[in-house]
This record gives sequence, C-alpha cells and structure tokens, in this order.
Amino acid sequence: MSKSRVLRNIRFFIPILIKVSPFTVFSMIFIALLQSVNSFLWVILPKLLIDELMGNKDIKIIIVIVFAFALIRFLVNVGIRFLSFINSYQARRAEFYIDKMLNDKVMAIDYFHIEDPLFSDKLARANKGMNQHSSGIYSFINSVQNILRAAISVLGVIGIIFYSKEYLVILVSIVGVLLNTYTFTKIQKFDKEFNDSIVRHNRRLYYYNKNITNFRMQKELRLYNAKKMILDVCNKENNEAFTKYRKHSNKVAFFNFIDTTFMYFVTRFLTIALLTYSVYQNHDFTSIATLTMLVTAIYTLDNESANLIYSTKDYLQACKYQEDFIDLMEMKTIFKEGKLPIEAIESIEFQNVSFKYPRTDTYILRDLNFKIGNKEKVSLVGLNGSGKTTLIKLLCRFFPVDEGEILVNGVNIDFYDYNDYMKLMAIVFQDFKIISFSIKSNIAIVEDDQDKLFDALKRAQVLDKVLSLPNKENTYINKWFDKTGVEFSGGEMQKFAIARCLYKDSDLVILDEPTSALDPLAEAEIYYRFNEIVGKKLCIFISHRLSSCIFSDRILVLDGARVVEEGNHQSLMKNKSGLYCTMFNSQAEYYK
Repeated sequence: MSKSRVLRNIRFFIPILIKVSPFTVFSMIFIALLQSVNSFLWVILPKLLIDELMGNKDIKIIIVIVFAFALIRFLVNVGIRFLSFINSYQARRAEFYIDKMLNDKVMAIDYFHIEDPLFSDKLARANKGMNQHSSGIYSFINSVQNILRAAISVLGVIGIIFYSKEYLVILVSIVGVLLNTYTFTKIQKFDKEFNDSIVRHNRRLYYYNKNITNFRMQKELRLYNAKKMILDVCNKENNEAFTKYRKHSNKVAFFNFIDTTFMYFVTRFLTIALLTYSVYQNHDFTSIATLTMLVTAIYTLDNESANLIYSTKDYLQACKYQEDFIDLMEMKTIFKEGKLPIEAIESIEFQNVSFKYPRTDTYILRDLNFKIGNKEKVSLVGLNGSGKTTLIKLLCRFFPVDEGEILVNGVNIDFYDYNDYMKLMAIVFQDFKIISFSIKSNIAIVEDDQDKLFDALKRAQVLDKVLSLPNKENTYINKWFDKTGVEFSGGEMQKFAIARCLYKDSDLVILDEPTSALDPLAEAEIYYRFNEIVGKKLCIFISHRLSSCIFSDRILVLDGARVVEEGNHQSLMKNKSGLYCTMFNSQAEYYK
C-alpha cells in the first residue's frame, strides 16, 4: 500500500514540477549531493589533521588541508543556498498552480457533491492534508532532497566504518536505527488518526467562527441573543477535540520516552565504549586519528540514519495526507461526459422521473411527467417541499435522476456537451448570490458589452440606481474589498441577479422566486412587463405568490411529488376543489 501510495504521489507532483520548472527536479538531486559532501567533509577532516599533526607536522600540508576544507565548504554552501533559493521560488509557483487545480476541480465537480456533508469533509481533509498537515509541494521537494542526502551520507559512512572493521559498532547502530524506525512509525500513525478524527470538529468551528465575524450575521446574533448558543457549541467542539488531543499526546510522549532512553543511554554509550576499547588495545597515534574519525562517523551515521528515517516517514505520512487531495483531483464527473452539440432549447420533457436526495429514502419527485415547449412561459406552483426547486436542479444536471429521464429536444440531457448545454440556460435561484465584485463583473461575467449591460439593468429596473452612483457600473458591491463599495438593499441585489440572468440572453430562462425581496410596486411592475422583460423565450417561473401565474401560458401544480393539475389560470380556477384554486383563494383573502 505504501509503495503504491508513494508512486502515486510521485506521479502527481513530478509532472507539476516539470510543468512549472523542469530545472527544479534536477536541482533537488544536486542539492542532495552537495549536502552529502558537507557531511563527509566533517568526517574526514579531523583524521587528516590528526594524522599530519601526530606525524610529519608539515605546516604547508596542514594549511592546504584547512584551506581546501574551507574553500570546498564555501563553494558547497553557496551552491546549496543558490539552488535552494531557486527551488523555493519554483515551489511557490507550483503551490499557486496546485491551488488553481483545487479551485478548478471544485468548480467542475458534479454539483450533487457540493450539497453533501461527506464531500465537505473530504474537501476539508484534502485542504488540510495538502496545506497544513504536509506543507504540500514544499514537503515533497524537501523530503526528496533529505531522503537522497541522508541515503548517500549513510551509505558513505557505513563504507568508512566497514573499512575500519568495527562490526560491533555497526550492529549497535543498526539496532538503534530499527528501534527508532518503530517508534517514529507508531507516532506518525497516531498523528494521522488524530488529525483525521478532528476534521469535523475543525470544520464546525470554522463555520461558527466565520458567522461570528461576518457583519451580515451580527444583526440576528445580537437581536436574538444567539451568543450563548454559538459559544456553547464552540466550547463543546473544543472540549471534544481537546479530549482526543490529550489521549494522542500521552501516546506520543510514551513512545518518545522509549526512543530517547534507548538512543542516548544504550546506543551512544555502547558505541563510544566499543571504539575506546578498540583504541586502548592498539596503543598508537594512528588509532587515535581513526577513533576521532569513527566517533564523528558514528555520530554522523546516527544523525543521518535518523534523518533518513524521519524524512522517509515524513514523506510517507505526507503521502497519506496528500492522498485525500489526489483522490479529490481524480474524482470523475457524471454529467460532463456528453459530446452531443446543442444550439437551442426548443422543448423540455420529464418522462417518469423519480428522485430522492442521496442517503435518503423519501422521494421528492415520483413518476413525474410533463412537457413544455414553443417558447411557453410555464409556472410551477405547489406547497413547500413539493419539489419545485429540486426539479430545476435536475434540469440543470446538478443531480442524477433515480428513475426515468429528462429530454431536451427529444434527447436525454446527459448526452449533450455540458458547456454547450449550460450556455443555453439562465437562472435566478431563490437563494441567489451576488459576489463582492463590481456591479458590471457580477452581471457581464464572461464578456464586456456596455449596451447589453445597460439594457439588462434597465429591464431589471435598476439602471437609474446604478447611474446615480459615483462609479456607476464599476461600483463594488459591499465594502469587503473596497471602502467606496455600496451596501445595497436585498431588493436591489435581487434586481442585479435578474439583470445577470437577462444579460446572458439564453434560450431557457428560469426564475425561482425572483421577486421575493422586491417591494410591492417593483414586483407589480415586473409582472406587468413580464413578457417585455424576459422576451420571447422558453421560461419556467416558480413563485409562492400565485398572482404572478396569471401571466403564464400554462401552470403545473405539484403535490405529493407529482403534477396533479395542469392548465392556465382561468381553467384551473374553474376547479373549485383543486389545489391551485384553494391556494389562490387563500392568498387572495389577505388582499380583500
């Protein structure tokens, strides 16, 4: 499993580095070689100096040794710093590229994942695994460099010790390395289990803290004294997370104690004792020089073995965390495999469509059948929870149907090229969102046509307001990023959403409660001029205010997950016991 995970990790990161900067891959290897040279210099230098000082004592040779050591160290360190600087810069570029990959993936992933809390957890694990628990591309570059450097250093030092024939010293060192590997593996396992266990806690805390600091939420929080409710939840989440942290810390401390005790009181003591005894038996200056070299070599072996273990285990641990990110990047889409081109939407048909949300047993829509076309303006009405908005989500290919199929122009919508299909739809959702960009950027998203922009704003009855502003259409919405931004009313924001829909000028227009935030006069004006505003297009209109349905060519009444009535306003009002007539008269009572 670890091998396949590592190979998968390498196959993910190497192409990114090659795409950003091919030189980075070669510089990683070269830095490792230069760092290994540094380790060998400190092992060899003491022996060369002691041999000369205890032997011929030639000052010229001593100066050459010292000068050569200093020069090589200087060149090596300059090379390491220069290449590390380049790698750091390229790693930053690669990090930006990976962030873009994540954003692209979230925007491209099938929508039904977005509403899934399990996917939210997966996304949180991917984010934290890449950017917090493993340091992302930096951990890959540093781990590869450290593993190569430590491996080269360990092999070189082992060669020196073998050459000296101190086999017992090697045996003791190997035992120490094995124990260190075991304890480090256990600690990293505990770390992974702990970090995975608190993902949901962290996500909840982030959500609550975000709401506390969001000025849009402060009115409700203060008005309804919600401070205690949110703080109690935060305290509960913190306490549960801290309990897990305490258990985790106790386990880690125990294994660290075992590792430290064995390393310093057994491995190091036996190593020095064995080397000292070996020199004591030989009684010559050569052995003293060799002893110095071997002590340094053993110390280097301990350090580099530990570095090799830590770097390898760190990398394996990083691979585990980054696997969540790679899994996310490799998720397949369901609704974007279609290849059939589409240039216009002429008809929409639901054939025996049934649907229930993932991991639920209740059908929102059951055996739903209807057909609209010929640029009709159709209203969907029904009680709350009757499936009106869900129907739109299915039409937008946000969720797959459980049974039946949805046809556009007589063809299953999944067969169409996704981008072509979505270009033909313009929607104002009930929970529409306006982003903290300029008015123009929120409406003219993919192009810049001033006349078209002003026409859309005019039809949405908000052009005069925009032109009255100092920066006009370039005015920022709210003050998140621009102190000259304007806090628009809910009704004005809804008009911007309508303008965005009109600007797209698509074949199909869907309006889900498009006037819920408008004042009565603005709402009446939009209904009165509905045909002029929308134009000659196929239009689906959802509203709980049934007076708006009077302007529709046809009304579909949903109840119990099915269409129970169908017709225009006049024909439906003739059925006095029908659901539409009952709902319309109930609302009309309040206006008499």
